[in-house]
Amino acid sequence: MKCFNCGQDNNSDAKYCSKCGSIINVEGKGENLGSVDKYFLKKNSGCQGCGAITKTKEIKFYKNIGMLFVRRYYSLEGRFCKKCINKNFWDYTLTTLFLGWWGTISFFVTPFYLLNNIGRFLTTVTMKEE
Repeated sequence: MKCFNCGQDNNSDAKYCSKCGSIINVEGKGENLGSVDKYFLKKNSGCQGCGAITKTKEIKFYKNIGMLFVRRYYSLEGRFCKKCINKNFWDYTLTTLFLGWWGTISFFVTPFYLLNNIGRFLTTVTMKEE
């Protein structure tokens, strides 16, 4: 299918243009609807968590799990809608709050992870859930 915006040839089942990210197949159905990642790179709307086309915010959350002598840490970064931000904030922050302290390094890292998550979450409080 040809993109009306840039003229790029795309797969017949693609919903978004692989070059410019424009919507090319509004009626497309199925699981594989085209290159969504390229679409997200071009646009400021579209959640990388759930795929909803709505207002998003670039966010990064951290999770730490202390295990006495070792620790596991995770980070989540991307553009997310209000619903996905809330879900991931509570998951990452509560896990860090309860499991992040158990270890020498973890004891000192955990407060910074918690403050980071809370600070970044507070910047999204005014977002409307659509």
